[in-house]
Amino acid sequence: MNKALMESYYQAYNAEDPDALRAFYHPEVEFISAQGVQHGPDGIIATYQYLIAMFHDKMTPTNIVISDDTAVVSIEDNFTAKQAIDDFMGMTLKKGESFTLHLTGTYQAEAGQFKKITIDMQS
Repeated sequence: MNKALMESYYQAYNAEDPDALRAFYHPEVEFISAQGVQHGPDGIIATYQYLIAMFHDKMTPTNIVISDDTAVVSIEDNFTAKQAIDDFMGMTLKKGESFTLHLTGTYQAEAGQFKKITIDMQS
């Protein structure tokens, strides 16, 4: 695990390129968030495609701490609605409206791919 891998991951995420993003996920990746647990790249990519259909979703890592095969990243995740959205996380958004989430991502890698990702809201 290294900082270059993390920076490349966020570049791929922000490019809205599901195929480039898929390359970062181990075939047995586990993704844990407030929405539950997803297993495998297909579920993660499907959620990503859902998000980028509704939003310009730009993640900015503000701090990356790496130890062995694990990175802990402070993230500012800015969402800008591409269309009117009736309900997303309890919010109603007009086209062009934005909001930002402050997250902590813990990424565990194996053979240069993410095997486990945990995303938590910062308090």
